Amino acid sequence: MTLNKVVLHHGVHNLENKQSKLKVNYTNKNDIISLIGPPSTKSKFDNDVYIYIERKTSGSKLMKLGEKKLIKNDVLILEIDKNGILL
Repeated sequence: MTLNKVVLHHGVHNLENKQSKLKVNYTNKNDIISLIGPPSTKSKFDNDVYIYIERKTSGSKLMKLGEKKLIKNDVLILEIDKNGILL
């Protein structure tokens, strides 16, 4: 009998691949949202700050039933100027 690992995914899928398509001083808010999606969290200081999170966990071996193993934990923070351009 084999048990397949269950991978739980929270946040943006493939965040690392998507962020590589962003260009500083070129990409605007609309491009960011269409490429990555709405941010996990927004903050407003002098400029807009978009925060994206990707977290993957997996159920571990049967001996440690219920424990989760962290596979990936990425955070992407984007600062956008008052004109809507990525800094």
